[in-house]
Amino acid sequence: MICPVRYLRLFPYCVVVFTAGRSYAEPANIIKGEHCLDLKKTGEFLKSLRNEKGITQEQLAEHFGVSNRTVSRWETGSNMPDISLLVEIADFYDVDVREIIDGGRRSNMNEEIKEVATKMADYAGKEKDKQLGSVRTVGIVGLVLLAMSIGFQFLTYKSGVSPLLSIAFSFLALVTMAVVVLYTNGILKKLMKKKGVGLAIQIVTIFIVVLAADFAFMTAFVLAVGFAGYIQPYNTVSGIDSYSKAEIVDKFGADLDSQLFLFPDDSEGAMTAEFVSSTRTGIFDTDGYFILTASYDEEHMASEVERLSNVTCTIKNTDGSSITNKVIYDENMYNYPAYIASDGYDYMYEYALIDEADSRIIYVFLSFPELDRLDAYRDYLKKDLSEYEFADGVNTLENFCIYSHSFNGEVWIEYGDA
Repeated sequence: MICPVRYLRLFPYCVVVFTAGRSYAEPANIIKGEHCLDLKKTGEFLKSLRNEKGITQEQLAEHFGVSNRTVSRWETGSNMPDISLLVEIADFYDVDVREIIDGGRRSNMNEEIKEVATKMADYAGKEKDKQLGSVRTVGIVGLVLLAMSIGFQFLTYKSGVSPLLSIAFSFLALVTMAVVVLYTNGILKKLMKKKGVGLAIQIVTIFIVVLAADFAFMTAFVLAVGFAGYIQPYNTVSGIDSYSKAEIVDKFGADLDSQLFLFPDDSEGAMTAEFVSSTRTGIFDTDGYFILTASYDEEHMASEVERLSNVTCTIKNTDGSSITNKVIYDENMYNYPAYIASDGYDYMYEYALIDEADSRIIYVFLSFPELDRLDAYRDYLKKDLSEYEFADGVNTLENFCIYSHSFNGEVWIEYGDA
C-alpha cells in the first residue's frame, strides 16, 4: 500500500523498514511502498502480543510511563509508539522491531534490524533533545518569573476578589509551567515509572484541573452576575414620604458601609423637606445616591447643627478593644461648610452641607458616584470634581470614614453607640 500524506510524520519508521529490509525486498517492491506502515495491522499485532503476555492496557501503560489512551491508540492503529520506545517494546515482547513494523512475525530476522532501529531511536532522541533545549531554558526562566510574580502579589496583596483571583490563576499557571519543565527535562517520565508516584501525579493533576474549572466557573458567574447588575436600571424614588432612615439602613447599610449617622431619623423637625434616591444593587454593592434637603427654623437649625458636630462612631474589635471616630468639619471642600462622615472610603461619600443663608441642611450619600447622573445636584458636589476619580491601584479603603478602622491590619465595621 502507498503511504498516505497524513502519515509523512512516520517517515523515520519507513526509513527503518527500508534500511533494515534491503536484503529482503526487491527495489521494485520498495518503490511501490510495500514496506510502508500498515498502522491497523501493526496495532492488531501489538494487541495480540499484549494478550499473549496476559497483561492489561493499564499495566502496559504503567510499565512504559505512558497513558492508557496512548496504548489504546497504538493497538487501534490510530498512532505508533514513539520511535525511541520501539526497541524497548520489542525487547519487552521478545520480538524484532521489523516484526512490529510489519505487523506480524517473520522467521528470517537478524540483529542488523535491531541495530538500525536502535541507531534511529538514538538519533531521534538526540534531535528531540536538541529541539527541546531552548524550550527547557525558556520554561525554567518562565517558572522563576512566575514564582517571583506570585511573591510580589503576596507582598502587595489588598483584600478583594480581583487580587485573589489574580493570585489563584498565577499559581495554576506556575503549576502548569512546572509540569512542562518536568516533562521537557524527562523528569516527569521517570517519576511516572515509579510505583505510586504516577498515581499521585494523576490525582494532583485532576485536582488542579477541577480547581481551575471551579475558578473559571466562579469567575464567569461573578462576571455574568456583575454584568447583569451593571445593565439593570436605577430605581429612582422621590418625595419626603419615601424617606425612612431605618429602612435605608436595613436594606443598604451593609453594602454602603454606613449607618447614615449624619441623616436625621425623620423629617418631623423640618419646616420643609425634599428627598430623592436613585439606587442599583449588584452582587457586591449598591450604586447610586440619597439626598435629603431640609429647611429649619432658627431653633431647630441650631439644634441639628449641634447634633451633627457631635456625631461619633465607636468601632469594637473582637478582643474587646475599641476606637471612637469623630465627624470632620470642613469649610473648603464643598460650596458650603460640611460635616463629613465618609470621604471616598470604598468610593462612598457621606456628608451634610450647612446652608446658613437659606437656613437649610443638605444630607448627601453617594455610592460610586456617576457625575453625569448628578447634573441637577452639581452644587452639592465637591468644588474639584476630579477628586472623585481614583487612579488604578489606589486603595480607597484607606480614605476617611467614621465607620471603619484598622485593627491588626483588618478592617472591622462593627458599630457601637453613636
